[in-house]
Parts: sequence; structure tokens; C-alpha cells
Amino acid sequence: MAVIAVIMAGGSGKRFWPLSRENRAKQSLALFSEKTLLAETIERIMPLTRDILIVSSIKQREHILADARRYDGVRTLFEPVGRNTAPCIALALRAIERHWGGGHQVVVLPADHHIARPDDFRTAIRTALATLDTVDGIGTIGIRPDHPETGYGYINTGDILRPGVFAVKRFEEKPDRARAETFVKSGNYLWNGGIFLFRQATMARELAALTPDIFAGVGAIPDLDAITAAQYGAVRSISIDYAVMEKTAAPVFSVAGDFGWNDIGSWAGYYDLLPKDAAGNAVRGPVHFVESTGNLVVNLTDRPIFLLRKNGQLVIVTGDAMLTADLADHQEVRRVTEYLEKSGLAALL
Repeated sequence: MAVIAVIMAGGSGKRFWPLSRENRAKQSLALFSEKTLLAETIERIMPLTRDILIVSSIKQREHILADARRYDGVRTLFEPVGRNTAPCIALALRAIERHWGGGHQVVVLPADHHIARPDDFRTAIRTALATLDTVDGIGTIGIRPDHPETGYGYINTGDILRPGVFAVKRFEEKPDRARAETFVKSGNYLWNGGIFLFRQATMARELAALTPDIFAGVGAIPDLDAITAAQYGAVRSISIDYAVMEKTAAPVFSVAGDFGWNDIGSWAGYYDLLPKDAAGNAVRGPVHFVESTGNLVVNLTDRPIFLLRKNGQLVIVTGDAMLTADLADHQEVRRVTEYLEKSGLAALL
């Protein structure tokens, strides 16, 4: 079977505000190199397939196309409104049928994750695809946890199907600290990396059986190149995890991956991945520290920033906005974007 890669590149950009915006979310940022996270995702999967479909928001069309057009074989599909991952995958299946026909294996990838060891990542994908040759089910790539993270969902693994491949007992939502510690100590849990693999026909069958309203609603859209907000907005919003993965009777398996994965889900996650000076400061742009430790400062302007006796601070400066907060409050950045929405400052979103 040929392999089609679907890269989900939606998102509203709220967790990385003010660097990311509604029309330029995290996947369109160059956080680790001169290439955006989306471009890095495309290049990471290209050794396995050059048949790639990017699904994104129409608001982000300009930046998504700027990356997609650099690569032969990459197609795009734009949602007029966000409806979560189950409708997104249903829509992608229609586009795959249209562009490449039927009978393929499909890999669904997030566009905005960081993977330190791409070769090991591709090895895990190949293992999952090989498993699909004999298992008519749905695969995932789980990440071996190295600490009790409360910000990720978990996969409870069962029997070993083949080396590195496990049957999935169930999916667990983001746990509290005590449960996360129990999960990691047991050795029977993986982080859910949001990567799914399946035969094209298998996922179509499961969506039709488990979410017939979504499958029919997406199937009724007459023109994928001109999807209206009314058409797509009428489709129920639900994640693929809730809609299919937690309900399917089909075999579900997970490949245990270890390839330096990080979903960069917050400014603190970004801080963890950046090089730091002797005082634990991470920086991009013209910044100077005086008796300061453990700070993350991103300055996209030419004006130098000076921090005096500041510890554990987050400072993000763009041409039109500046955010300052305790780095420990990295999960609360959404409160700022909520404030912008309520205060007549939506132009900054």
C-alpha cells in the first residue's frame, strides 16, 4: 500500500501569544532553526512519503501555503472554522480519495511538535505501518515517559504484539500528579503523542459507524476547495480520541517511540528545549541579564532588553506587543488572549 501523510496544522496560536497569532499559529514559527515547525514536519516525513496533505485553518492560509509551495507533492485543505480532529480526519479522507484514490495507509501527524531524532521517529512510523499490513485496526505512536507529566494524555498498554508494539487497553486523559506518578512507575503507560496510523478504508468504516452524523455531514460538502462556514460549522466538533479511539471495537495498538519528542505545548516547554547560559537563562534576540537566573526572553525587535535581578521570568517582545509573566504561569497565557477578546483588542490575537 502507498502511504499518505496528513499533517494537521490548525490551532489558534493562543498558547504562544504574542509570537503566534490566529493567522500564524505555532506551526508557522521558526523556533529552532530557520525553518518553521511545519516545514520541519514535512521534511521529517518525506523520506517515507512525498504524498502529503496539510489541513489547516483558512485564517492561516497565507503562511501555510508559503511552506507547502516549497515542496512538490504537498497539497493543502483549509477549514473555514475549527471543528476538532474527528471532522478534520473525515475531511482529509475525502481529500485523499479525491487526489490519490483508495487503498492507502494514512499517517496523521501534528504540525507543531519538536522531534530531536528524526531517524528514530521514522523507524517507529515504519514499525506501525508494517503492523497495519497484518492488523486491520488503528495504530498510535506512544512516547516512553521520562517523568510524570500532567499535561499529556496517556496510553495504557497491554500485551506485546511484536517487539516494541503493544495492544492498547485504554486511553487516559491528562492525570493529576499522583496518577501521573503511578502511570510512570508502572511501566505500562506511554504518552499520547497525537500520531495516528490506519488503512484509509478502516478509518472511513469506523467514522461511519461511530459518528455517522460527522461522516455524513463532511460527505455532503459539495466542494472541498470552497467549504463554507455554514457547511462545516454544522458538523459536530469532537476529537478523534473521543469519537473513535475510545469507542472502536477494532484492534488498537501503539508503537513505543523514543525519539526526543516534545509537543512544545507552552513557553515552559520551549524553554526546556533551548540552550541556556550558566545562569539558566534562555534567549533569542538582543537581551542582557544582570544578576538574573532561569528566565526565558524572546525579543524580535532591534531594541535591547535588560533584566536586573529577575528570576524565572517570561518576556516575549514583538513589534506590536509585549508579554511579561512568571515562567511558572506558562499555562495561563490563554487568560491574556481571553482578555484581548473581551477588551476590544482582538486585532492583537
